Amino acid sequence: MSGHVLKGSCRNCRDSKIQVIVKDQYAWAEYCPQCFSECRKCDGTGYLFVEDSEGREYAKPCECRDLNHRISLFNNAQIPGQFYDATFDNFDVSADPSLEEALRTASFFFRNYQRGNWKGLLFMGGVGVGKTRLVSTILRDFTLNHGIPGIFKEFTSLLSEIKAGYDKGLSESSLLEKINNTEVLVVDELGKGKKTDWEINILDSVISNRYNRRKTTIFTTNYTDKKSTTYAEPVLIKTEKNSLKEKVKRETLEQRVLSRIYSRLKGMCDFIEMKGPDQRSPGSEMTV
Repeated sequence: MSGHVLKGSCRNCRDSKIQVIVKDQYAWAEYCPQCFSECRKCDGTGYLFVEDSEGREYAKPCECRDLNHRISLFNNAQIPGQFYDATFDNFDVSADPSLEEALRTASFFFRNYQRGNWKGLLFMGGVGVGKTRLVSTILRDFTLNHGIPGIFKEFTSLLSEIKAGYDKGLSESSLLEKINNTEVLVVDELGKGKKTDWEINILDSVISNRYNRRKTTIFTTNYTDKKSTTYAEPVLIKTEKNSLKEKVKRETLEQRVLSRIYSRLKGMCDFIEMKGPDQRSPGSEMTV
């Protein structure tokens, strides 16, 4: 359905003409039910019939079609449902100065893209500091506000999709074609997984393809450049008495993805470290 915004200020969508809700596991955009009706210009057809200079009638796309297009792009982006309300305006930066800098960089990211700068961003930092919320906000901005295609992929979920495709007889190249070609790709939880040769090869393939095609890619990761700040992974080891003992394992991002991929990441992204407490801990109001 095409639509037309009614007169007056809408408190539900702030006159954006779109509301975002949660549908299944994803954020979902739809026409605002409180201020939208069928487009009065094209009667919901999406086209206007106009005459050229010689009096010949032809169909011209109505402006409401652009709204349909942006809604479709947002819904195809598969942004996690828990971040359906994520915007630059409601991102909490109070916990640490680094969050304010990260927000500033994210807010100006589209302007740099618009100027022809395809270089992406890599947000690194501890669990729950807001990395995924911030990249979801960027993807919302690109798709819903500017009509630029993008896709959100959590890395281990992507691996699961590829394995499921193998079972259906699909080739790896066909499975990766969509994310290799999309204008903006968000890869969440970079470095997560078992670090098998197969996982590293998949990651290398995606990054190399997008680097060579000069496609914008945005990453989040819990792994940093320093052992002192990188993700502390609890692992169980056997003692001399064959009992299990918990130990903390720390690997830098370069150790997790290996030097070749790390070097490519440095060439295609600006690295931004986000610090602060885990905002997902009990008592916190912001979901990250």
